[in-house]
Parts: sequence; structure tokens; C-alpha cells
Amino acid sequence: MKALISAAIAVVLGLGINNASAQSSAATDPSQQLAAKKTQHIQEKISGLTQDQLTKILGVEQEWAKGRTDAESSITDPAALKSKKAGLRTTRDTKIKAILTADQYTQYQAMLKWDRTGYQQKENNK
Repeated sequence: MKALISAAIAVVLGLGINNASAQSSAATDPSQQLAAKKTQHIQEKISGLTQDQLTKILGVEQEWAKGRTDAESSITDPAALKSKKAGLRTTRDTKIKAILTADQYTQYQAMLKWDRTGYQQKENNK
């Protein structure tokens, strides 16, 4: 099953890429890798996603990841960086809400909540 998911993500990544050099740079760009990882996580946690939805979600995740990477490399003030990242998350979640059905968005919100609390529990147990 994981191989199928990985193959689907690879297909989704390949949809917007026209040549080998672009594929090579996308494969090594950390923001693109993060976007693919986030999209795969969504695919694993939300049921009934179509290929069209996955393609759109990947695009949203790519925008978010690039914005995050750009902010981290250009904003030195921690408060300003935190604010920028919060805005990027809000924009991403609004766009993803428009892509998903109501039931899928409920699953997405539950996934985000679990991701936050699960991460916090891991950090507290260190």
C-alpha cells in the first residue's frame, strides 16, 4: 500500500514538470520535498481523495512550503517569522478547505489536531 501511495505522489509531482532538469531540481528542492511529504500524509489520513484533489493539494502544499522556506531564509525577527508562518498556514488551510468535501475537511482538521498534540507529546517525553 505504501508503494502505491508513493507511486501516486510521484505521478502527482510529475504532472507539472516538463523536463528532466526541472524534475531533478524539484527532487532536490527541500520545499518541494516537504510539499510532497505533506501531501502524502494527507493522502494517508483522509479517505476518498481523488487524483484531481491530490494534484490541487500538492499545488497548495508547494505554495505553502516555498513561502515557509522563503520566510525562514529572509525574516530574522522571531515574532515576525511566527506571524508570517501563521498567515501561510491559514492561507493553506483555507485553500485546502475549498478542495475537500465537508467530510474530508473534518478528517483534515482532526489530522491537524492529532499532528499538533502528537508532536507536543513527543517533545514532552524527550
